[in-house]
Amino acid sequence: MKKIYLFLLAVLPMMAMSQERIMVLADPHVFASSLHDDGVVFQDLMKGQRKMIDISETLWLAAIDTALKYQPSLVLIPGDLTKDSEKASHEVVVAQLKRLHEAGIKTLVIPGNHDIACQATAYIGEEATSVESLQDTEWETTYDWIYKDAAKDAHSHSFAAEPFEGVTVLGIDGSHGSAGTGYLSDETVSWLLAQADAAKAKGNMIIAMCHWQLLEDFDKKGMVEGSCRLLKADSIRDCLIQHHVHLLLTGHFHVNAITTYRDTLSADLDSIVEISTGSLITYPCPYRWLTIDQNREEISVETDYLASVEGQADLQAYSREWMREHALNKIPEMSLRGWRKADEALDYIRNNPQYGGEVLALLLQQSMPTTDEERIALVERNIGNTVVELYLLYSDANEPEHLEADSLAQEMYNGLVAMIHEMTDATMGNKYLQPMQELLIKTALTVAEEPMQSLVEDVTNWSSASFADRTDDLHLTLRINEARKDAISHIYATDDDTLYDVLGRPMEQPTQHGVYIQNGKKIIR
Repeated sequence: MKKIYLFLLAVLPMMAMSQERIMVLADPHVFASSLHDDGVVFQDLMKGQRKMIDISETLWLAAIDTALKYQPSLVLIPGDLTKDSEKASHEVVVAQLKRLHEAGIKTLVIPGNHDIACQATAYIGEEATSVESLQDTEWETTYDWIYKDAAKDAHSHSFAAEPFEGVTVLGIDGSHGSAGTGYLSDETVSWLLAQADAAKAKGNMIIAMCHWQLLEDFDKKGMVEGSCRLLKADSIRDCLIQHHVHLLLTGHFHVNAITTYRDTLSADLDSIVEISTGSLITYPCPYRWLTIDQNREEISVETDYLASVEGQADLQAYSREWMREHALNKIPEMSLRGWRKADEALDYIRNNPQYGGEVLALLLQQSMPTTDEERIALVERNIGNTVVELYLLYSDANEPEHLEADSLAQEMYNGLVAMIHEMTDATMGNKYLQPMQELLIKTALTVAEEPMQSLVEDVTNWSSASFADRTDDLHLTLRINEARKDAISHIYATDDDTLYDVLGRPMEQPTQHGVYIQNGKKIIR
């Protein structure tokens, strides 16, 4: 009888837990309609925006109405609630979150780089004017009702909450860095790890949430787009894994992606899965559903999209066309980042005679455009449209499923070759210097090959051992709080190119085949 009693004491709490459904809304960037009109200054702002700032409040209301319709247990928002921390925009956000609260739907939010102490501006008529922004000390008072039952970090806006039995949400606030960079102090990291240990001791599933990313969802993404990761991301990632955090929700980059990292040096080959959710105000206007089983061991991910809002009956078509028309505004920033790397390489050649020294550096410098305007124009002419189409492909997620993936990769390589020819034919086009031109082309293609192939094949290579991750970006089921060593140890005993999903099961290779560049040479896959 005593054994039966003890068994019931252990089992009944688990039987009492119910399946829970969570809605994830990322980067709504709400801009209060009272702060803008259709005047000249606002139109100028929108010309350079891939974000649909003009309808952000409408999209936010539609997302809240969707939550009210489907009644999830919890809504999670990993930052960038507002355009640029305008108090008026925060008021719009809070008013809608209180609608959820009144309907019995819990909400947890964490600030992003656009939520606190930014340069808040209104765009009315022919003038842009400064408006009041939410300050760091005001975040707690503005959202205090959300954190009523949560443990709070004394050094940041990080929190630990148990919105329902058996689940701990760990809010990771990285908003204290400068220039939009995510940063965690040592004190905050220690506090977060202690909260994770406490949740694990209770047997809870841990869901971490941070605006900034820890993983890159294609190889060398930071080289192409600049880092969207927290400072010291690798160290923080390893600490979280060691303290039982295996699931992280992020935003920031406005793209749906799910990426797995496995620590192949640890005894348990342990892992962390990062689910990054795209922005409500950029194509394809997504949100996520997470369904947690009653045993708190398994979580299913589904992706949905806002289909229509007031004034836009086909939001998907409208937002895609908006993205295509306005994504070119990312190219100047990307171009100048690439040119800065080229300038650094030029300095390296100049200071190292074994690589050509001053003579080669001078020749290359004569070939390169000198002004930012010329450099940007050169990139736009040769690869601008391809970059836009690749960004749309990337926004759609699960890139290998799209027929244009191969051709877009080849278009990018062809465009890079054409750009180098346009830049160097005048100085290197003769027979004596042509080998130098060919070497420059080979070098450029070799540098581009890894991030490009990683993106179009949706395969990321992580860790010190051979491991390739191709996780479904939109729909999957994974197990949390489960040792994975037995399930995936065979990966490291083989030298083939088999891919494995988050449960350690073999996956099929991408089915598309085409022409690629590897080490400057064309190959067929």
